[in-house]
Amino acid sequence: MERQIGGISAVTLAKEFGTPLYVYDKQIILQRINDLKEAFPQAHICYAIKANPNLSILKLIAQQGLGVDCSNRFELELAEKAGFDLKRSVFTSTNPSDEDLKKALSTGILMNLDHISIFRRLQKIGLPKKISFRINPGFGNGKFPEIDVGGKDAKFGMSEELATECYKLAKESGVQHFGIHMMTGSCILDEAYFEKLILTIETIAESIEKKVGITFEWMDIGGGIGVPYEPFEKPLNLKAVGERIQRVKKSPATLVLEPGRYIVAQSGTLLTKVTTIKEKFIGVDAGMTTLIRPMLYGAYHPIVLANDDALPETEKYTVVGPICESTDCFAKDRSLPKIKEGDILAIQIVGAYGFIMGSQYNGQPRAAEILVSNGLYSLIRKRETTEDLIRNETY
Repeated sequence: MERQIGGISAVTLAKEFGTPLYVYDKQIILQRINDLKEAFPQAHICYAIKANPNLSILKLIAQQGLGVDCSNRFELELAEKAGFDLKRSVFTSTNPSDEDLKKALSTGILMNLDHISIFRRLQKIGLPKKISFRINPGFGNGKFPEIDVGGKDAKFGMSEELATECYKLAKESGVQHFGIHMMTGSCILDEAYFEKLILTIETIAESIEKKVGITFEWMDIGGGIGVPYEPFEKPLNLKAVGERIQRVKKSPATLVLEPGRYIVAQSGTLLTKVTTIKEKFIGVDAGMTTLIRPMLYGAYHPIVLANDDALPETEKYTVVGPICESTDCFAKDRSLPKIKEGDILAIQIVGAYGFIMGSQYNGQPRAAEILVSNGLYSLIRKRETTEDLIRNETY
């Protein structure tokens, strides 16, 4: 039977709105938020806006009472438009500009800075009432090396020694409220790793508190909560993660989490039309300009035949896009049913780092986005046109 998304035929959506087409299931987003709230009842959850910043999705998430995690002034402006309470949110930036710092300061958001030089620049702009510094504990993790953001080669965070200097300087400057931040990787499916993060950050926090004479009010371990993409991967037992954290956490500081992928990834499907069958190659109208993760990381995304997702996988194909690069490949030697031109393929788990990492290379207008829920759907981003490609040019 035809693939269903939120109670609607994927083929019907593809025919009505064209392809490539991003489709998000609202109910999955709401369920993932509920999962987080149940697993971490004492934590303050801030959605990592970079995962998917479509304004309709941001408004939906803000309505659930979550804070937001932003990394620059543009994301802060989006968060304001979506209705997030920035005073209950976090700004975690790497190499921010003075304009980013000015905007963050003006909102009253909790600022996580990852070097003393950034705080010294901030002092010239203004003094926040609360501050946090990002620790690099010397280790990291992540599904791919490119999203491992801890360890000696990472550009993120600072050592405990330098952080101690930062907190001393902040205290001497008149800051009265403090947090501490540590995120070391993305898309992690190891329950024990989050327990390790808590034990590590608490040890570092206790040492800094004693040396500086401050008390941490927030303890932020970032995001990193993974979702399974590949058939052999098992989902995190989120409740077990929450219980492990609760068992080992001793500090009274409020736990802050910054999930992005976990909230939106599984809600998203990319529909793409088969344009060409060329021996073992299936050519589709989506490409690396639509979804770059497979080309950037070698990331695996499940692919199903939307016209009939019950058919047996009898063939092996390499699924490629229309972009003039050999890297424009979604899957090599992937087992699929017999495919014919005109079929619709559904590339799954694309709600995070999908549309937002796209481009207009090769003159490709960006795809439309649809939000579905229990048999209803709405267009939340129009498909770009050639006019959009040149809209901001002067000629």
